[in-house]
This record gives sequence, structure tokens and C-alpha cells, in this order.
Amino acid sequence: MALSCGIVGLPNSGKSTLFNALLGRQVANVAAHPFTTIEPNTGIVEVPDERLKKLAEIIQPEKVTPAVVKFIDIAGLVKNAHQGEGLGNQFLAKIRECDAIAHIVRAFKDESVAHYYGSIDAQRDKEIVDIELELGGIKKPTLYVVNIGDKRDAGDIGNKSIAVNAKTGEGVDELIKKAYELLGLITFYTIKGGKEVTAWALKRGAAALEAAEKVHTDMAKGFIKAEVIGFEELIKFPSWQEARRKGKIRLEGRDYQVKDGDIVEFKFH
Repeated sequence: MALSCGIVGLPNSGKSTLFNALLGRQVANVAAHPFTTIEPNTGIVEVPDERLKKLAEIIQPEKVTPAVVKFIDIAGLVKNAHQGEGLGNQFLAKIRECDAIAHIVRAFKDESVAHYYGSIDAQRDKEIVDIELELGGIKKPTLYVVNIGDKRDAGDIGNKSIAVNAKTGEGVDELIKKAYELLGLITFYTIKGGKEVTAWALKRGAAALEAAEKVHTDMAKGFIKAEVIGFEELIKFPSWQEARRKGKIRLEGRDYQVKDGDIVEFKFH
């Protein structure tokens, strides 16, 4: 099952606007797997990936498939949500199902969008939601997302934050990458017959056997070995075949810990 990042924050902080900006995120020149909605307010978003683009340039495949990350848009939390205020218990239950949190804090000024507490104060708003999550017993890795209207709006809420403009989409690619890292994910790649290049999300520290299962359960069941080369090594050559001829493709067993950027070809019964 895909790991998920829940978008949380006060009402009118821009959660749904940010979610809609995420919906439109597709890696350039990718034909396969556009954003798909699985259920209301849940979406699978493509991870921007320069290495995948480079591999596609080298291999010229018919199909390119990026890695993805799952985002869940959760309705606004308010003070005393842990006591049920504003359907808080229901929303906190949704957050518990997520593996990480993108906590959006409003810094933009817009008189047509009322602030729930009457004024713009990013630090105060951050603390309100943080306290509700803590009282609700939720301890997850968190990325703070300051929703700005322009550069002058940036609220100071500490180092673990990035600025985005949910309305224009500025900064959203960076948010996707940060959420991916927050979930502890790395990317490995497969090249199928020179016709398909696929990026796969994998939990950091996972073994080759687990990576093989990501690609196909049959590969894991009949696993023999994995042929592996790092991205930085492969791009020194015009093709996978040339890298093999030069003896740069190495053989690894089922317990090999897959590294971020590995290109892997699984051999199986």
C-alpha cells in the first residue's frame, strides 16, 4: 500500500487550494500515469525527477512512468478538535491513517477569505494545530508549509518549513519532493527491454527482494539475482549494454540494500 502524506491546517489556510495545485502536477514529457483520484480528497501525484528525464533521453523508451506519492486533503482543524470541536475527532482519525503530515500555515492576506481567528498570525496558527495533534496523540514526521501570497507574506515559523503559493502553484514541486523524503522514500529505476523506463518508490533501507516485489510478485518469488548500476555511473555510457560490456553492471543478492538512484534488472525463475 502506498504511503500517504496528509495535508492539515486551520480552515481557510489554503489546504484545498494546495491540493488542487497538486492535482495538476505532472512531470513534463511523461505519457503514462497522469494524476488519478482514488477516493474523494485523495490523490496520487507524480514526483518531479530529473534523473528519470535523463534516463529517458539516453534510452529513448516508448513509455516513461514516474514514481508517485499519495496526498490526502483533510478538513480544517480548530482549537479543541481533540475534544470533538468542529468534527475534530473525525478529522484526527483521518490524520492517524497518514504516515506523514504537511501542515499548511496561512501567511497570505486576502480580505475575501476570512481568517478563522480574525487575523494573520502564522506562529499562533501553527501552535494551535500542533497542540491539537499532540493532544490527539498524533506523532508523525511533519513538514510545515507556509502558504504565501507573495514573498513579503512569509511568516516566520522556524527552519522546518517551505514556502508555497498554493494559488499559483509556485513551490509545489519542491513540496512533493520534500513530502517524498519525509515519508522515507528513495527511488530506483527499471528498464524493460529498452522500451519502458519506470521509477519506483521504495522505503529507504529496503532489500532487493522487496524492490523486486514492487515490480512484480513473480520476480520476488523466483528471485535469482539483481543486476545493478548507480545512476551516476550509467550516464557515463551511451547505453545499459555498453555499461555491461565495460563490466560496470554488478550482481547483487536478495539482501542487497537498494540505494537511491540504482538502476536494477531483476533475474528470476
